[in-house]
Amino acid sequence: MDNIQLPTDLLQRLGLKIGHYTDEKNITGLTAFIAEQSADIGIDIRGSNTGTFNTPAFEPKAASQSANAVILTGGSTFGLASAVGVMDELVEMGIGGKSRAGLIPATTGAVIYDIAVGTNTHPSIQEGKQAVKNMSDNLPEQGNVGVGTGAVVGKWFKGKLMKGGFGIGIAYLPQDIIVAAFTVTNALGDIVNPITGEFYSETGKHTAIHTTLGDSLEHLTATMNLSGNTTLTVIATNVAMTKEQLMKVAELTHDGYARAIHPIHTNMDGDVVFALSSRSGERKVFPKMNPLTLIDFIGMGAQEAVVNAINNSIKQAKSIEGFPAWQ
Repeated sequence: MDNIQLPTDLLQRLGLKIGHYTDEKNITGLTAFIAEQSADIGIDIRGSNTGTFNTPAFEPKAASQSANAVILTGGSTFGLASAVGVMDELVEMGIGGKSRAGLIPATTGAVIYDIAVGTNTHPSIQEGKQAVKNMSDNLPEQGNVGVGTGAVVGKWFKGKLMKGGFGIGIAYLPQDIIVAAFTVTNALGDIVNPITGEFYSETGKHTAIHTTLGDSLEHLTATMNLSGNTTLTVIATNVAMTKEQLMKVAELTHDGYARAIHPIHTNMDGDVVFALSSRSGERKVFPKMNPLTLIDFIGMGAQEAVVNAINNSIKQAKSIEGFPAWQ
């Protein structure tokens, strides 16, 4: 999967624009995904230590079906202030749903904890506005950019500290279907086996927990009680799908996490997947296909794409102090 060529027109076909804001000095940043005509959205929250913005508005019983923006940001929950900047800038551009008070962009997102890596500086309103100003339908950079600037991995007691980052992956399916994954990898676990140096996704060998720490559970707890771990993903497809269908796609995507990261979905991880089908993208429809089969089909593609994106986020990253890069 790693060597599949990313098409230059990928974002145009998906009906999305992406804007990074990168703060290399303070080692933080954010990435905004913009659907100018809105995108149907499904969200699946699997982590137990999350920081999210407005996700309840897109739950099954909630009225909202689509979003104009998804924000992935550094700065822990402080970084959620950047969502206001994204919304303000979108209103300036005339993007959002109409209300009696004016335009309101439907917005959601989530955070990673990177404030212990840099200078405890976090993205805020101005940085959110800048990310939107930087948005483009050209392929964005990968590695130490945007929300991936301060991402690090391998923080569990058997892990190896390593630089994470922002990565892109894609799965090509029959009938010219595209499923793309855009991921920031900031996990508690490892992506590369610290003993063999091989990517877990390529070997399938997830090491069982055997420790020489002795019988002290207090000692063991201290080595796992590290806050600030999250893998966040935006899945995008050129197939027309509803909120409910996309929620299942987002849920299936997490199986790709389990193939690429060890351990994953711990109490100290805040993993979230957002799945999008933009209303200005290609919007392929398959009326003769069983809709349940279609969901599973797209979900399997999402798993492949997110494994690729996670691996690329590590391969494209560059070293920072205390966290060497894979390359």
